[in-house]
Amino acid sequence: MYTIESRNILTPQNGLNIYRGRTENSIMLTEIPGADSMDIGVKVDATELLAGVLRTRRNKSIILMGNMGDPYNELEKEYGLTRNALKVIEMNDYGVVISTKRDLIERDMDILKGITSKTKCVVELSFPTLDENKLRLIEGEEVISIKDRLRLISLLRKQDIDILITTGPIIPYVNDSDIREVVQCLVQYDILGIDLMDYRLAIKKSVREFFYNEFRERFPKEYKVFSDNYEETGELIPPNAKEELEALQNICKDKGLMVSSQKIKAWKRQYENKTVGSQLSIFDIA
Repeated sequence: MYTIESRNILTPQNGLNIYRGRTENSIMLTEIPGADSMDIGVKVDATELLAGVLRTRRNKSIILMGNMGDPYNELEKEYGLTRNALKVIEMNDYGVVISTKRDLIERDMDILKGITSKTKCVVELSFPTLDENKLRLIEGEEVISIKDRLRLISLLRKQDIDILITTGPIIPYVNDSDIREVVQCLVQYDILGIDLMDYRLAIKKSVREFFYNEFRERFPKEYKVFSDNYEETGELIPPNAKEELEALQNICKDKGLMVSSQKIKAWKRQYENKTVGSQLSIFDIA
């Protein structure tokens, strides 16, 4: 663990990354932090910085948590920085979208209930497969199981906390054929939408070598088939991606779920004031 000193607690897109780095032993890496890919940066003064920023803003908005590291990783048990940040968000009537793969979020149900009574409170869960063994090879041993994720959906919905699902990373010959089963399962739950990630995987150049090394090590048989059909490029598109994407979009739309990656991204940033009525939207989220 190392301390991050930063004057800007929020990104220009309202991202709040208290913990930054590879918070679980996943096949994906968002950035290269140094020699140790599992070294996590912590903004220990995040609560004070966030409180200062939100107090001075005129317009309310949505805070996005978890883009660069899980807010509920193991360090959160010790530091409690995510919980303190949520208290600040609730106190200032801001909304929040939290991306996590951990059930420690249940600890903060009291604060999340307070936020959702006033504005948008959304938890984003990933489902790249329903296969537990494959899930751990993709996301690491530290994350919660598929069974626990489904349980968490039901628990959060009982408190009127909204749920979004992401299906990435979609890796050819690894889990691309699993996504239909994922969608067919999750449309039975009370969720807002499923982000199909445009049925492709984009890999930044800076972490491309890392990804392919992990791919070869974790899925040697699948990588052999992959290497016979693909080059190690920055964008991977599974076979029959266009047809499969269209079919899965239709399944989601029939259930009234958001499915467009672009529209989901826009919706997550749209503030809603539940105390005086919903803000009008220019987006068709169906």
